[in-house]
Parts: sequence; structure tokens; C-alpha cells
Amino acid sequence: MSRWIDLTGKLEDGMWNYGAPFPEVVIEKVADAALFGYEGHAFQLHSLAGTYLETANHLFPDRERLGDVSIDRLKTRAWVAQLPNKRPFESIGAAELEEAVGSVLEPGDALLIATGWDAYWNREGFTESSPYFEPEAMEWIIARDVGLLGMDITSIEDPRKPGGEMTLLARYYAKDRLMVAPLVNLREAGRGPWTLLALRCTFPMRAPPLRAVLFEPDCKGQGWVCSQACWRQPALWRGAARRIRRRRGWGARCSVR
Repeated sequence: MSRWIDLTGKLEDGMWNYGAPFPEVVIEKVADAALFGYEGHAFQLHSLAGTYLETANHLFPDRERLGDVSIDRLKTRAWVAQLPNKRPFESIGAAELEEAVGSVLEPGDALLIATGWDAYWNREGFTESSPYFEPEAMEWIIARDVGLLGMDITSIEDPRKPGGEMTLLARYYAKDRLMVAPLVNLREAGRGPWTLLALRCTFPMRAPPLRAVLFEPDCKGQGWVCSQACWRQPALWRGAARRIRRRRGWGARCSVR
């Protein structure tokens, strides 16, 4: 059967926040069923609330906006770099990324980085003490031509740096790439590959909240879990079909379309 993992953090009243100039997240009940016959809520959110999606327009006003991103780019093959649990202010290095996914990651793939930091979601220090990337790690990501970067941490830069200093993020966005953060539940995913679906809201903002999920199809009931992302490269269809015939006999065929 198909397998799904929800990577989206929970939006809550008074949840963690990046601080000024962003306001507190407020979720207020404004209609009660006993009084109005229905329930309703009002929300005060901002563009970096909860799990969000962003483009280079986050730093550069003249660059690609979310409205310019075609929907097919929000569905992509994803690999998960399972790193050791990170402590507060601990860095992520290039060598551990290479060891985790260097042998499988291809240009254009999504790279999701699991550090276990999502265990601190809504706990003190979640944003202020986040792990971060060493410059060499960001250069590794750029050299591998990652199309979408996701992680369970809240900071690319060392959070102890001045707030306006975003040199690593600027390097990442030298090319039009996507980013999804902070994610949860990546420890459930192993390495992959998966299909990542980044289901963005249509708010007119540069980094709106979204629903991010990992999906692993079951080849339409064939009983063989496909991990080849056949939808992406037609040549993989033929390879997948050959593998199925070897496993299940020449009458079987790959039916994913």
C-alpha cells in the first residue's frame, strides 16, 4: 500500500516565532456553535509561521516569486540525509552530507536534512539555539545542484550572527531554488527516495505556510513499492518494467503512469 509522511509542523496560538518584525501567531475562536450554530476562527499569521515555502524572492525583490513557480516543481524526488541528533548551536558539515546521500543525490533532487531538531518544536530555544550550516556544507549543496532544500532546523546561518547577515542563504539563492522549513517527522523517512509534495497556500506573500508530505506509491496495487520516481524520467519506466518482470514474471508490467 502507499505510504505517506506528513512533514508539516503544527500551527498553534502563541507558537515559536522569529521575533521582530514578525508578530506573534494568534489563533482566536470568534464563533461558537452554541451561539452562532457554527464555529469559526480568526488567524494572525506571517510569512515565516510554522512550516513554510520560500524562493529567492525572500532575499531579492526582483527574483522569482512563488506565483512564478510552476506546480510541477512542487512535486519532486527527495532524499533524506539522516544526520546524528544535533545539539544547540551545533553545525552541519559537508562530510556528513556526503556520507548520508552523496552516492544517490542527483541534480534537481530535493534534499531534506534530518537532525532531530524538530523534537524541540515549540520548546524554548527552538529558533534561538538552532543548529546551522557550515559554509562548506552550503557549497556542497550548491555543487550538487539541489533543486529544493528542506530541513528540520530553523536557521541556515549561525543564529548567533547579526540578524541581517545572510551570506549562506544568498549563496543558495544565487540560482532560483526552493526551500521548505522547518520540517517535522523526517526521522520516520529513512533515506528514500520519496516523492515530495509541497502544497503551498495561495497567499500573496513571499514565503507562505504550506503542507509538506512525503509519498511512496505502491505501483497501483502491484504489491511492489516503486522507488524510482518513474514519472520524472521516461527511461526509468523501462528499467522499472524490467525489474518487475524479473521479480514477478514476464506477464507483469509497471502500471504507474
